[in-house]
Amino acid sequence: MVDRYVGVVTGAGGDIGAAVCRALGARGCGVLCVDLTEELAVRGAEEVRKGGGTAEVFAADVSDERQVFAYADRARQLWGTAHFFFNNAGIEGAETPIVSYRVEDWDRVFAVNVRGVFLGLKAMVHLLEHEMVTRIVNTASVAGMVATPRLAAYGASKHAVIGLTKTAAVEFAPLNIAVNALCPGPVESQMMRRIEQGMAGDAAQEAKRQFEAMIPQARYATLDEVADLAVYLLLDCPVYLTGQAIALDGGLSIA
Repeated sequence: MVDRYVGVVTGAGGDIGAAVCRALGARGCGVLCVDLTEELAVRGAEEVRKGGGTAEVFAADVSDERQVFAYADRARQLWGTAHFFFNNAGIEGAETPIVSYRVEDWDRVFAVNVRGVFLGLKAMVHLLEHEMVTRIVNTASVAGMVATPRLAAYGASKHAVIGLTKTAAVEFAPLNIAVNALCPGPVESQMMRRIEQGMAGDAAQEAKRQFEAMIPQARYATLDEVADLAVYLLLDCPVYLTGQAIALDGGLSIA
């Protein structure tokens, strides 16, 4: 009998993944930290332990079906169940106009951001549908709600994640599983530093100011704010809250 919350976080070594791992640890959770390399997965596990939880690591390419089913099976071996699944792994891809976007770059973004989310949903629910997976959160983005010039693959992939979330919410409702999409706007993170650099080169700070000027609250989200919302959706929200794309963006998507 598992006497605490346990579950899986993919993309555990990225900035958002690590912040969520830390917050889950602070709630005493057991977390299987999944990322492309063991080094990245270990980063997530260290954050869980800093928070006070327990962690295991698993290296997997989320675009590979065999590897995805392997991490889901590892969760079952560890606990026989999972209470939450943070389906978070993703990449931003190239920053370039559509006319010069390379097909191979497009395909890689969709392999990670869309196929990875799809496979995670398939594997976790297939293996654990008779157990206790009650809340799944897919990481989408405000880029899945608005236009994203120069980030066509990223924006399109996040639109797809929101669509998958809605379909999964309906299909999994009879299993009492809630599925929602977390949609951050710009976040103080390494990803945004790369985007700013790609937009403006040496004038990256000016690019950041331009992004902030588009946000009614005139700032980026903090990683802690993203983690707080993610943990609420993973552990605390009513299961009746499902199929929603929840923007954490300081008002950007409604401005």
